[in-house]
Amino acid sequence: MMWVRIRSLSAPVALTIAAACMVACSLTDDDEPDVRWEPAFDTSETGTLSAVWGSAPDDIFIVGGTDDQGEIYHDDGSGFAPMEVPEGVPLIVWVYGFGPDDVFAVGLDGSALRYDGSAWNEIDTGTDQDLWGVFGFSPDDVWIVGGDAGDGDPVLLHYDGDSVTDVGLSEDQNPRQASQLFKVWGIDDLIVAVGQRGLILEYRDGAWEPVSVDTNEEFVSLWGTSRDNIVVAGSNVSGQVAHYDGEAWENTRFPAEAGLNGVAMDDPSFAVIAGWDGFLGRYDVETGELVLEATTSQGLRMHSAWADGAGRYYAVGGDFFAPHRGEAYVRITE
Repeated sequence: MMWVRIRSLSAPVALTIAAACMVACSLTDDDEPDVRWEPAFDTSETGTLSAVWGSAPDDIFIVGGTDDQGEIYHDDGSGFAPMEVPEGVPLIVWVYGFGPDDVFAVGLDGSALRYDGSAWNEIDTGTDQDLWGVFGFSPDDVWIVGGDAGDGDPVLLHYDGDSVTDVGLSEDQNPRQASQLFKVWGIDDLIVAVGQRGLILEYRDGAWEPVSVDTNEEFVSLWGTSRDNIVVAGSNVSGQVAHYDGEAWENTRFPAEAGLNGVAMDDPSFAVIAGWDGFLGRYDVETGELVLEATTSQGLRMHSAWADGAGRYYAVGGDFFAPHRGEAYVRITE
């Protein structure tokens, strides 16, 4: 038996519905779409799964691995299959690209890879700190973020197509004294990076500037449909979601959730959210409601979500420690 719970701002649990299903659920309210979450592929032999991205419904990359060896799985329309990853590259944390023959991935110990359509090749990042996110507007304008937990500065790197430059942050740019940036993402002429202690940075006119948001808890990832409709999720104490309307960031806490990680948007009215304890659901932009649609079979921490542009959303997750386990699910709306 699995429980489907709809959580709103006014109460941790506004409605509880018993749904008789084992690993995927459909919402049963007549006013809700018929949504199912199903396993995307057999993950019984994979390591941790950390991120998913694709250029099309038939070109999807899922990354992860173990402390000693990274793993990448690719679906070209015929199902997910493992790709060859350079030996010794550790767990791969994030992936983003510009098409089936130009994809970037970053991970632990400063590792970075670029796929040219036939092979993954290593990029020298000049750091051995963990890298948590990568995004770019073009293959010669790529931002990489990361940092090790504890003391020290966040990692902020820029790749111009040939080499990586350490950009770094000043004390004024990092007023919360965060040691980690977790993700970077952009749309139009706006780039946003998020990280530890509620740090949000906006890159405008060639400079990174911190913005005000009411939280001291970490933000983990973000996505949006326009520069005035961006959703950020995070926290490892209680779940939180911040929404940007083009003028200000409004943060909302969800105490019933231990943490929220992955965000994917294709429809401006809602964001698909993936989180701790196998959380798979959505955030309603207009009402501010967080809806739990399903819980994964293993209940692992879900780290990433991605929309394929054709109505399906993918979410992946797993343990970042041994024994490494992974889960991958796809959201289907009928």
